Amino acid sequence: MPIGFTPCTSAAAAGFFCGQVVVPVDRSGLAVPTTTTISLPVMWRPALFADSDGTVFALAGGPGQAATPFAAQFATALAPALRTRDLIVFDQRGTGVGALKCPGAAAAVSFPQFIQQCAAELGPARSYYTSKDSALDMDAIRAAVGVEKVTVYGVSYGTYVAQLYARLFPAHTAALVLDSVVASPGVDAFLRPNFTSISSVLAANCSQHQCRGITRTPLNDLKRLTARARAKGVLSLRYVDKAGKVRDVGATQADLFYFMVEVFSFDAAVRSRLPGAIRSALAGDPYPLGRLFAPSPGAASNAQASSDTLYLATRCTEESFPWLPTDSVTTRKTKAMSALSAIAATTFDPFTPGTSLTLSDISFCVYWPTPTVPVDPTVTAPPPNIPVLILSGQEDNVTPAVEGKEVATLFPQAKRVGIPFTGHSVISDVWPNATTCVARSIASFFGGGAVASCPYVTPFFKPVKQDPVSLAAVKRVKLAGIRGRTVGAVLGTLSDVTMTELSGTGPTAGLRGGFFKGSVGNLQLKKVVYVPGVVVSGRLSLLSGLAKVTVSGQGSRGTLTIHRLKKFTTVKGTLDGQRLSIKTRTSPNDANVVTQLPGLIGLNLAPRPLS
Repeated sequence: MPIGFTPCTSAAAAGFFCGQVVVPVDRSGLAVPTTTTISLPVMWRPALFADSDGTVFALAGGPGQAATPFAAQFATALAPALRTRDLIVFDQRGTGVGALKCPGAAAAVSFPQFIQQCAAELGPARSYYTSKDSALDMDAIRAAVGVEKVTVYGVSYGTYVAQLYARLFPAHTAALVLDSVVASPGVDAFLRPNFTSISSVLAANCSQHQCRGITRTPLNDLKRLTARARAKGVLSLRYVDKAGKVRDVGATQADLFYFMVEVFSFDAAVRSRLPGAIRSALAGDPYPLGRLFAPSPGAASNAQASSDTLYLATRCTEESFPWLPTDSVTTRKTKAMSALSAIAATTFDPFTPGTSLTLSDISFCVYWPTPTVPVDPTVTAPPPNIPVLILSGQEDNVTPAVEGKEVATLFPQAKRVGIPFTGHSVISDVWPNATTCVARSIASFFGGGAVASCPYVTPFFKPVKQDPVSLAAVKRVKLAGIRGRTVGAVLGTLSDVTMTELSGTGPTAGLRGGFFKGSVGNLQLKKVVYVPGVVVSGRLSLLSGLAKVTVSGQGSRGTLTIHRLKKFTTVKGTLDGQRLSIKTRTSPNDANVVTQLPGLIGLNLAPRPLS
């Protein structure tokens, strides 16, 4: 056991030992005395049998995300490697308990003033929260725990730090496992890979004919929607909040781009709903897309899980911008516009070039002050010739697959695996098909076997068709007339509630009215409206597939008991005073939930991805 480490007290950290490693803020001592230090929280877990194969370092994303809260998740994902390897998880400088903050800047009256006041509050130390500093910290931890060689697992931004560590310390790097890869040069200031990859992630979402009956050309649909947003200035959408109230929400073309990167990439349920929701919006129905743009109840708590201040300090110090650090704000803006104008406008299709300025780090780093002393965060050493496993979600537009391909060319021994129907941070994907593919890749890599591709993965949530705008648009289920359409509407309501409950974003509400609450084993539906005119209340268990509901509104009225099984769904009860007992085929999405969800209950079904 490393000196000074003791058993961690948290129940979630069972099997781990906790300690601290102290490092200087500024190793050069030029701007900050070397006596000014940072204490880094470190968690160490010994190998299950014997550490005959060294140690694995696990790095979270960001910049700004703490890693220690995900220690158990890392241990589960890397289990094949940890039989004979120790695991080290640590919070990079400026994250976690010691998160970098600038509370004094909260009183700023403008965004530029906030950025400048925050930088001033941090003082000269602000220039020493770079990725290179984190890589140097890693080696200090390696030395402190007494290991010679490490394998580095990084996810998202952590892949960038992992690459820097390998370049800086090739003699101490055994291998790399890179999940959702940031390109070797770092983030593009104008987000060009994110724009150019939109077509491929939409195509991946609809691959294997998954969007048959919904759309033939998802990219063309997005182009039409973006053009409409540009012409109108803002799309007028609607959603239902968690209290069942109808709310308005607007979406600009910049919002659409943000959605394609920061929402689409993280949520399988959102990806399954998007093609139909865009078609609905184009047809004049504001609810399906509005729901996807609704404020997420978890947004505030998620924001607290990482340090925005650390993100500022890291990006604004080390990112490559089209200006010099000593340039004035005015000169920086001029140079940024000049650099943008030199890029072909088609690069940003179907968006405008200006969208990139709105959402890139340029928008705030243009105000970040010049360092007090010159800082060089770059690493010029070549990549070492070591084994590298690269994992990329094919529906990831945060770190698009093209970046993984670029990094793979730098390492002669790299093995690259694309995970179908998976977004950002494949380690966070709890759905069985993707999880199986990832686990096999990791086991093969650490076991020294051949790493195979994953061509047979199917989505847990298949893309769903446009949501009906009237009862007349609902397909009858077994029964004639309005009773058959009402049964179809109720089944559609339960399917819609199921997907909403298992989504990581949006309010727990009906598409057009009402809300629900409870747990996956006991959801209470309160006047939920999915199809206009059909109001559903009652209980639904996603684990057993059993629902007991009352139906009211403009359709048939009555009570129904519904049992969803793997192949068939039974519906029994009374509608309009008449008894019914029917059996119909269970939808693929509902069948997946019924058969696979019980095995996932020990997991967090909507985890915050390691970004």
